[in-house]
Amino acid sequence: MTTAAPLPSVQEVLALPAVIVETAPPEWEDVNGHVNVARYYDLHLRSAEAALTALGVDDAYRAETGWSMFSVEQHLRFLGEVHVGHEVSVHLRWVARGDKVMHAISFVVDRTTGSVANSLEVLEAHVDLTTRRACAWAPTIAERIDELVAAHAALPWPAPTCGAIGVRS
Repeated sequence: MTTAAPLPSVQEVLALPAVIVETAPPEWEDVNGHVNVARYYDLHLRSAEAALTALGVDDAYRAETGWSMFSVEQHLRFLGEVHVGHEVSVHLRWVARGDKVMHAISFVVDRTTGSVANSLEVLEAHVDLTTRRACAWAPTIAERIDELVAAHAALPWPAPTCGAIGVRS
């Protein structure tokens, strides 16, 4: 069994750019009096979409190439509660890229309490929408991902991966 890296501090996560910053509205609250699990997932998905759009994987890319991204594996961790009225932000750390996949982890920070509340580790495949099969990255997108992976590999803290998800040869 692989031992996961220790969780980063909130200061370490906050050093990554915030993809989303917003305040948890009343409709996010569940019957337990905190933000519902689906809302965390929604934050991660919206931040991933924004990050991919910034890379160039957007509607125009899909229309021009016929390629997109599919989720392959995910690991969601709940580290603390978020309550209505708390300000949250989502920060993305790029971990690795393979010929047809990429590995990343995003963090939800509760800015009100100053804590890392949640993380989502993902393996995403680059796919041909016609064949519905994984395909090689467009060179420009691969280069951008590689730049981000290299920059994040230089961070002074290891990515807290679960050990079960990763780029395989």
